[in-house]
Formats: sequence, C-alpha cells, structure tokens
Amino acid sequence: MSFPINGRIAIIDDNINQARPLMDVLSSKQYPFTYYSGELKYLPSKEDFCNDIRVVFLDINLIDNSEHDEKTLRSMLVPVLTRIISPKNYPFVIVYWSRHENHQKLIKDIFETDLKDRKPIGFLNESKLNYFNLDGSPSEELENSIDQLFGRIDVLLNENPVFSYLLHWENTVHISADNTVQELYSFTNSTKDWEHEANYVFNKLGKSYSGKYFDRSSPEEKINSSFQALNSVFLDTLEYETNSKPVDIPRLLIPEAANHDSIISINKKLLLSFDTSELQYSGIVIENNKKADKTEYSELINNLIFPNIKKHIYEREGIDPYMEIDLHKRKGLEKLVSIELKQFKEVLLEKQFRIILNVTPLCDFVQKKQKYDRLVKGLLIESKFKSSLDDKSEAIFISPDFLFNGLSYFLVLDFKYFFTDNVEENDDYKPIFRIRQQVLSEVQSKLARHVNRQGILFL
Repeated sequence: MSFPINGRIAIIDDNINQARPLMDVLSSKQYPFTYYSGELKYLPSKEDFCNDIRVVFLDINLIDNSEHDEKTLRSMLVPVLTRIISPKNYPFVIVYWSRHENHQKLIKDIFETDLKDRKPIGFLNESKLNYFNLDGSPSEELENSIDQLFGRIDVLLNENPVFSYLLHWENTVHISADNTVQELYSFTNSTKDWEHEANYVFNKLGKSYSGKYFDRSSPEEKINSSFQALNSVFLDTLEYETNSKPVDIPRLLIPEAANHDSIISINKKLLLSFDTSELQYSGIVIENNKKADKTEYSELINNLIFPNIKKHIYEREGIDPYMEIDLHKRKGLEKLVSIELKQFKEVLLEKQFRIILNVTPLCDFVQKKQKYDRLVKGLLIESKFKSSLDDKSEAIFISPDFLFNGLSYFLVLDFKYFFTDNVEENDDYKPIFRIRQQVLSEVQSKLARHVNRQGILFL
C-alpha cells in the first residue's frame, strides 16, 4: 500500500483516547502523523499553511460524546478544517466517522459548499460504533476493525491509481533523501567524533560545488553550496530508487484528451519558475525596454516571418520562388511581400515582449566568476502567430506553448543576437520569469552547436 511515510497524515479527534488505537497502528507501521484535538488555539495559523496532508482521519463530532444537530457540528468543523487544510493542499483523501448514520453526508456537503476550494479527491465514511461503544470504550472487535479499516483505505487509494502513484513517488523521495544522508554522514567513528567528521564533509561538499569562491563566501553561501552538492547526490539516488522500486498494482492509465488550456497551464509549471530575485541568475528571462535595441528586434522579427510570408505569397500566385520569372512581375510580388510583412509586423508587435535570456553557466554565477553575463535576445510571442514563423534555422530556438498573462505564449531566441553585458534591474531591464534548468540546458546545448559549426575545408 502506498501510504505516506513522510508525516502527511492528520488525525482530528477531540477525544485522544478514541484516537489512540489508530495512533498505535500507524506507529507500529512507522507512518508518522499529526494529531489535532480540534481546539483552535492548538491549530496551525494561516501564516504556517503548507501543502502537507495526504490522508485525513476526521471525527465528525469534535464537541463531546453527545448527539448534536448538523448545524452545531458544522459550526465546529468548518473553522477546524479551514485551519488544518489550506486551499493549496491538494490532492488528499479524507476518512471520516460518526456514531450517527444521519451525519455521514455532512462532510461531503461541507466540502461542496463552505470548503469547496479544498475539496478531497476521495471520501471514506465509517461508523464509529464499529470501533467504540456508546460510552466511548473500545469495542471487542477494535483491533480487527482497525485492520479492516486500513484495507478499505487501500481500496480507496487504488480507486484513484494516479494518487497512489504520487504517494509512491513522495515516499521514494523521502527514502532517497534518507539514503543520501546515510551514505554521506554515516561514519564508523564513535559518536563523540561525529560532529568533527560531519563538519569536514559538509565543507568539502560546499567547496566541491562553488570552487575557489567557497573560501571567501559568507556562511550562508557556504551552507547553500553544500546543499547544492547534496542535491546532486540525492538526484542520482532518487533516479536509482525510482527505477528499482516498482509501484504496487501498476495499471494502464487511459486519459481523456486534454484541451489546449490545460496543456499550456501545465507547461507553465514545467517550463517556468517565477523566482526572479537576481537578474544574474542563469535562466532569468528579462524584458528589454531599451529604445536603442528596437532596430535589432525589428530585424529579428523580419528574419522569423519573412521566409514564410514570401513563400505563402508566391504559392498563392502559383509561382516557384526559386524559378526565373519576368522582372516586372517579380518586383510586383516583392512589393506585395513587403506590404504584407509590414502589416503582419504591426499586429505582431502589439502581441510580443522583447526579451533577453541569461544563459550564463550556473557554476559561474555560484562561484562569482562571471565578469559579464552571457545573454541572448529573443521574443515572447502569442501562440497564434507560431505557424507564421520560420523555424528551420539552426540559429533559432522555439519553446513549447505555455500560459503567460492569461494567454498562450511561446519563447523565441535567435542565437545570432548573442552578446555579453552586466545586467542590473532598472527601467530598461525587468525580470519576467526564469526558465527551468532542463529548458536552459537545451538552450545552452543548441547555442553551443550554433557557435561550434566546424565547416569543411576543400578545393
């Protein structure tokens, strides 16, 4: 069963004695959990919200052992659930129980009305009388009932296989992090020498990442360098764990066809990050408002759209653009191309952003080695213009479509406009977002191929 082993389980019950059997079973299975009595003063503040729960065990009656109407129960449940489950807490399932069958629909109704911004992806309702007597004492079948409960939870998780797979992946991340620490910080020496050894290894890791700059780094920079080195080992461990630990009950997923809006929304998360604190950081996309650069961007647009417009007009007239034709007719066609090019550019210029991408190697930024930032000029263009661009040039990089400013955009870079500069945030340079490392690596790889074309020497 892909049950969370990283502490993402919450138990909400006003009576800790009735929650204890569940706690005991979770503890015996080494599933960490958080217990909430329902008292508001012991609940997380809104400032502490994090997406941190995957399974919630909830007692519907958080008041006492008496019977209450749904209005009274709701008035207690909504504030408690609001403080424990944030709107960003997704996905999760909820297991809820009550002694009274007529209350079983209450929880679903709460998440359909009061808390619809944090609705679970799965529900499991249980009768508390299967576990406890009316006086609150454990039933004779408690141990067997708890075992059966976990069996039903297993069924609930497997009803949504993707959720089960995500839990498996989160568990793999947790195990990989643990293995990384074990591999690097398990020393054969006695406990009293552990700190000395650990300090040495931690510093060596940081120095391996940031190089000579490590010696003159601040304490915070040294620690972050060590974390980055740990990340390298962790990612390798995670990759191995992922490939070597098969998921439980693998099933073929048959998704429905996704619409374009969902694809560009997902691409926004896969391709972009909006952490833009430093313009010198590798992958930062900067809006360029320098008036002096307008001419270059105009040329860049010409290079992108001229070949396709010319080809389209010649094909429309039934003429091969590479064949010899009457000079007068060719001049007429070239004039038509110029007119349509100008018209297209006027529309395009209203729907694009002039940008610069920082392609400086990350190691140069980390080690403070760059005297100048390596930069490439390009454009952010609405996706509806994509089919009109010439994408055959090896000097051009075109990204997949992604959501930006509520519309579908794509990123275009022209490596012919590669240059160096010291970028600082001002009226001319404004950060927009950062492309993620995999995208940046692809850009850098294509840029390297562009500047490293050997050519052929021959007579």
